[in-house]
Amino acid sequence: MKKNFIYLCGFLMTMSLFLITSCNDDDLDDTLITPESECPILGLNIGDACQLSNPNGGTVEGVVNSDCECVIVVTFDCPSIQANIGDVCTSAAGQTGVINADCNCEVSAVFDCPNIQANVGDPCTNPNGVAGNINSDCDCVVVVAYDCPTIQANIGDVCTTATGLTGVVNADCDCELNTSFDCPNIQANIGDVCTTASGNTGVVDVNCDCVSNVVYDCPSLMLNVGDDCFLDPAGTMIGVVNANCDCEDTNTTFDCPNIQANIGDQCWLPGNISGTINADCDCEENNSPFDCPNIQANFGDPCTNPNGVAGTIDQNCNCT
Repeated sequence: MKKNFIYLCGFLMTMSLFLITSCNDDDLDDTLITPESECPILGLNIGDACQLSNPNGGTVEGVVNSDCECVIVVTFDCPSIQANIGDVCTSAAGQTGVINADCNCEVSAVFDCPNIQANVGDPCTNPNGVAGNINSDCDCVVVVAYDCPTIQANIGDVCTTATGLTGVVNADCDCELNTSFDCPNIQANIGDVCTTASGNTGVVDVNCDCVSNVVYDCPSLMLNVGDDCFLDPAGTMIGVVNANCDCEDTNTTFDCPNIQANIGDQCWLPGNISGTINADCDCEENNSPFDCPNIQANFGDPCTNPNGVAGTIDQNCNCT
């Protein structure tokens, strides 16, 4: 019995030694067990940092979202509503507003341009990235240094008066008629090229109408032989244009039929002295410093005839 116990002890010792020598480091399996990721394609978990390629060939930081996509992280002024201060928004009542500093949608009814939450004159940036200002059409236009910024015009620009007439912007930034024109209502002079109502090229006539180009018998008067004309600068005496392009009196009833003249008409005394027909139908020397006392003018003085054409006073006291 004692002998068998000794044999058993020897066997157990031999088996223990065998096991110890067979379980050294060289016999362990080198395979490591890797925990499974939430996004196996990326090898990352939701919320992990990741990188995206940009169009320039570089990379930008992103984060793995719940769809296992690497997306750019956006930082909002108001993360709870994913918006920035100044963004257009819709209030609970359905009104358009903007995000204020408290991250609330604030509605204001004082904007000139409520759709873009801006007023006329506010600074803005156009689609090309150029700084400008909001104009009266609620468009962002490039900043221009105007003489009159409130009306976005410069002094001398053509404008429309309050009565609907064409004018120019004056030094006070008001739209006024330019009275230096022969025809101030259309801001043009007689003879200027214009466009007729039918779209043809024409000229401004003595009535300040745009008429098609016409060849006149008397181009200096812009009239034809036989047309009515004015004998006096005031336009009170009507005559007819004769073959010499003079405005001729066609009245055959004279105060002084023997000399075919009327009282007050210009006449001449010997020595080329200017006179006036008096009540006795005589030519009486003028007691006036003017060669033409009836019109208070001298020979050669500048004048404008009744048709609006500039000229000078001739020896007959007519403006030619």
